[in-house]
Amino acid sequence: MAFLCASRVTNLGMEYRVARVPKGAGAFREIYIASPENNRRLRGLLPELEKILASADVYQANYAFERGKNCALNALQHIGNRYTLSMDLESFFDSVTPKHVADIVPDQIIEQCFIDGNPKQGLPTSPLVATIAFLPCDKKIIELLRKLEIRAVYTRYADDLVFSFDDRKDAGKIGVIVRQTVEKYGFKINDRKTKLQDAKNGRTVITGVAIDARGIYPTRRTRKRIRAAIHQQNMESLRGLVEWSKCKLPASS
Repeated sequence: MAFLCASRVTNLGMEYRVARVPKGAGAFREIYIASPENNRRLRGLLPELEKILASADVYQANYAFERGKNCALNALQHIGNRYTLSMDLESFFDSVTPKHVADIVPDQIIEQCFIDGNPKQGLPTSPLVATIAFLPCDKKIIELLRKLEIRAVYTRYADDLVFSFDDRKDAGKIGVIVRQTVEKYGFKINDRKTKLQDAKNGRTVITGVAIDARGIYPTRRTRKRIRAAIHQQNMESLRGLVEWSKCKLPASS
């Protein structure tokens, strides 16, 4: 990963390096890098954030950053339905503010996890904070699906929202529900990444895992990356990709 234009910022007396990482089309992603000491301090907050997430996830729609959940289990929920609608949140971390978590996360944790008003990418606490922040949206989306009698399975993995259903007409209804709900809570859908898949056209890909009526599988992209890692003799990458390709369900917690 190429880091460009590193700078430094300070929060609560702690200094962070900020690196700009190219993400294509001339755009950059800012990654905040804590010192080893500060990183340990932030990691010390994870057990409390994990506890908050587990207790607040009323409808269990989230499959990221919770014990006993992962991408494979997320994809597994959608086996058996014909259509899958995938929607992605734009600038997820940058859309989260302290107000999103003020009613559930203690103030002393909030002030450590937010820099200039957002949970920055690169900090170990940011994925959990952002996931907690979106829980009210999860709840509202599920309640609206039930109220409108739309028979759909809904799961979320971080900023990836996935719906599966059998009636093609429900795709438009779900799109309206999601867009209006997330905007009400200060988030935005990335239209470029919205995708409707039909199981009749082959395996459906959900958060990097392929599914069909018989099970879950590694994607073509994963298999291609494995071949590339073998060719490049990148053993560290190869081990991770091979483990990912097994599509293992999480161990019981």
